[in-house]
Amino acid sequence: MGAAARGIGTLEIIMIGLAGVVGAGIFVASGIPVRIAGPAAVLSYLLSALMVIPVMLYLAEMEAAWPSKGAFSDYANRYLGPLMGFVTGWMYWSSGVLGMATEVTASALLMHWWLPGWPLWVFSLFFSLLITGVNLLDIRGFTRIEGFFSGIKIIALLSFILVGLTVLTGRWPGLPPVGTQNYFAHGGFLPQGIKGVFASLLLVIFAYNGIQVVCLTTAQANNPRRTIPRAVMGTGLTVTLLYTGAILVLVGLLPWYAVPVSSSPFVAVFEQLHIPFGSHLLNAIILTAVLSSMNTTMFGVTRMLGSLADRHEAPRFLLKTDRRGIPTRALIASSIFLGFAVILAYLLPRKVFVFVASASGFISLFNWIVITITYIRFRQKLSRFKAPFTVPGYPYLPYTSLLLLLVVMLSVPLARSQMAGMISGMLLATVYVMIFLLFFRRRYRMPAGE
Repeated sequence: MGAAARGIGTLEIIMIGLAGVVGAGIFVASGIPVRIAGPAAVLSYLLSALMVIPVMLYLAEMEAAWPSKGAFSDYANRYLGPLMGFVTGWMYWSSGVLGMATEVTASALLMHWWLPGWPLWVFSLFFSLLITGVNLLDIRGFTRIEGFFSGIKIIALLSFILVGLTVLTGRWPGLPPVGTQNYFAHGGFLPQGIKGVFASLLLVIFAYNGIQVVCLTTAQANNPRRTIPRAVMGTGLTVTLLYTGAILVLVGLLPWYAVPVSSSPFVAVFEQLHIPFGSHLLNAIILTAVLSSMNTTMFGVTRMLGSLADRHEAPRFLLKTDRRGIPTRALIASSIFLGFAVILAYLLPRKVFVFVASASGFISLFNWIVITITYIRFRQKLSRFKAPFTVPGYPYLPYTSLLLLLVVMLSVPLARSQMAGMISGMLLATVYVMIFLLFFRRRYRMPAGE
């Protein structure tokens, strides 16, 4: 059986993409940007989608031209030089591990809702081991599990939107219509002004973190030149509709200042509706969604770590795979670092979430800026190359994307709670630059003019 016959198709990759994106960022952390921006958080989610989807399409175009298992790290290496390839690869891995730390902390908080007497670190440890075990499955088993859980997440968000619209329009039994009062009362639609929208963007971007896992499935994809661009569009449009619809309903049902930030706002809504066992069911669904997102992130970071090892930018022993092609050593190494999340959950059970989410969001933002610059360089160097898939709007679209991403980065200080995460991300990038200059620069011969 050939590689193509064993490959996974567009729909399966979309389900993996949705599994990687839809998780704690929307189900648990969405209350934080709502409290920062008010009802205008809907605009934050739309604006983030307008930034993220084009960047993923740039990456998909490069994948269609030159499929690579290391995705954007390999392209940064090729078009911006080994330093940027090294930094972006390790920043993605770091962002993924931090994202998983957020997911495992969110999972622990969700379990704590049922078992408040249990310490959070016990749940964190259990879920960390569980995700490591699932990633030992072959690609077919992994895809089936993620497809199932992606379906649950989509149904959960669609159900929330439909139930919410029923309440807003007064069709829910026993409740008066809520109407549009929560959109415009309590300070108006923009209670914190446009400043609040920009201040919330970093945490909203965290909700889209993980979408780039679509482009890390190239080695497993059936005809990646066609499936990857289609999967990026399918994943991006689906998650945008689900996110904006869910947030629009959420800020309509609850006053923005009453949306909880230390637990799932969706569970809070179902508690108010007095649906029998509704909040318990939704909490269980959210738990599976968060674990599914964490599972897909682990898939992405282990593949990236293997790509770095292949370029001699990570220890070569991490290249080792089992007979099914699973990078077991890269998986174990990533799991060990995830173990630090257990310690964080024990030491700082409530503070760790916002810090890790903002740090992971900043690192993703950094990588998306690098992807955009790489794409511009890619188009400049291959201006006469007929790519199988081309993003329209060059050069205006990528330069607009770059400007928007830089604006978001400059807006991070508007929310003080995010500054620690931003500073950590900047320090991490500096550390990786120093490591490259000290230990890896001599391995590359820089051509004149590069």
